[in-house]
Amino acid sequence: MYENFINSLLLLAVVSPLVIVLLLFIKSIRSILLYLAAYSAIPALLASLLVSPDQLQWDFPWLLLGVKIGLDTTGQIFLLVSALLWSVSGIYAKTYFKDENQQLRFYRFFLLAMAGNFGLIVSGDIFSFYLFFTLMSFASYGLVAFRGDKEAFHAGLVYIVLVVVGEVMLFVALLMLAHASDATTFEAIRESYFDNPNKNIIIFLLFTAFGIKAGVIGVHVWLPLAHPLAPTPASAVLSGAMIKAGLLGWLRLLPLGENILLEWAIGIMLVGVLAQVYGVIIGLTQRNPKTLLAYSSISQMGIMTMLIGLGFYAPESWEIILTGIIFFTLHHGLSKGALFLGVGALGTHNRVQRYAIWFGLFIPALALAAAPWSSGMIAKHLVKSCSTYLPSPWDTALEIVLFIGAINTALLMIRLLYLVRPNATPFGINPSLSLLYPWIGLLLSIILLPFVFQSSYAQMSHLPILAFIYPILLSIIIATLAFKTKILQDIKPVPAGDILVLFERGIKLLNMK
Repeated sequence: MYENFINSLLLLAVVSPLVIVLLLFIKSIRSILLYLAAYSAIPALLASLLVSPDQLQWDFPWLLLGVKIGLDTTGQIFLLVSALLWSVSGIYAKTYFKDENQQLRFYRFFLLAMAGNFGLIVSGDIFSFYLFFTLMSFASYGLVAFRGDKEAFHAGLVYIVLVVVGEVMLFVALLMLAHASDATTFEAIRESYFDNPNKNIIIFLLFTAFGIKAGVIGVHVWLPLAHPLAPTPASAVLSGAMIKAGLLGWLRLLPLGENILLEWAIGIMLVGVLAQVYGVIIGLTQRNPKTLLAYSSISQMGIMTMLIGLGFYAPESWEIILTGIIFFTLHHGLSKGALFLGVGALGTHNRVQRYAIWFGLFIPALALAAAPWSSGMIAKHLVKSCSTYLPSPWDTALEIVLFIGAINTALLMIRLLYLVRPNATPFGINPSLSLLYPWIGLLLSIILLPFVFQSSYAQMSHLPILAFIYPILLSIIIATLAFKTKILQDIKPVPAGDILVLFERGIKLLNMK
């Protein structure tokens, strides 16, 4: 009986939010369902903790072209971080929205996007993956445009246009892969690349389609537009969980770990380096903390893009590279979610509360800056160790890029903490204890993360602490000089959406002429 219950958790994780969405139309039980909606990610969280990976698979040959549901080690970590963020954000949203009508409108989109996110993680075939990916993508429009004003509709329009473009590219690529492999499982799809004459086109389509969700430079513009306008609990899952769906798509469908198409490696790594630097440069000019966090996500996902490129370059070391990607995903998702939820609770005028929340923000900020004894320290070490699989001079170049990236990330975190300092203008909503409890729980998970994984704890105890202190000290010195010279105060903030805004302004000028 107990084993059957555990095995059913994967299905329950996807089905329960969909059932609640349908039942929300029944007015007589709506108040109960809104309460349940806040906790609807719990089955997925339990599944990530209790279901043994690679041992369970549900087959539905009568559904679509044959649907498979299961959980491997990679999926387990993605489900864990996603379920934790959806759980915390769902509980947070119950207090964030005081009005029941707002709760109703929010949870409908929230639950649909959640079901799509969980569904694509546990999918074992390309068409169910596509179906859930599409559900998540289109449902998220309601979160982006939730405010309903002109700015929100503009951000929603940009988002949905990119979603449609990405969905078309993804659908075409999946059809080409299914035709070449005559199968729908991920393993068969990856094997079909070897003799596929269209493999370059397919990789381009997949990299771009999933890159839209992952915030790859050039198709990143929806992130800084969406985050400042979306409700805070939506921003937390958009950046902490849903952005990782693009990364998971790369891991599932690209031929990583195979000795083909090495020419893609350098290009993808360079795109990652560009995103890492570009996100910091534009992010440092921002005055809105949520916009800054959006550019921080673009920069951090640049590191993941670099590792994807490295997977093409050093396929024989893919399993080790994948370990770094998985841990970085867990670390970044929790830290970024905590930053968004904490920033959104700084609307109080009570100085004691503001100081308490502000100091709480130091925990995820230091983690992202790879401070000693943090999850970021382990993540940075795992990423840096991947440089040993590159030939000279690329190994040295990667170490330099990561060192500069550590300084840049620390600078962004210093800038964020300055923008939301206790004596600054209140930002977000006036928090209550019921809103802060889930956030505090997320902070505790960030603190405990390096110690939960025994292998990570063993690595951490042998790492040179000074190597992780230097970038933070340098960033503090640079930030101090910038503050004294008032450089950032004199720089006009780059509009959120950066290159898109410049493009739109150019179109308007041409129309005026």
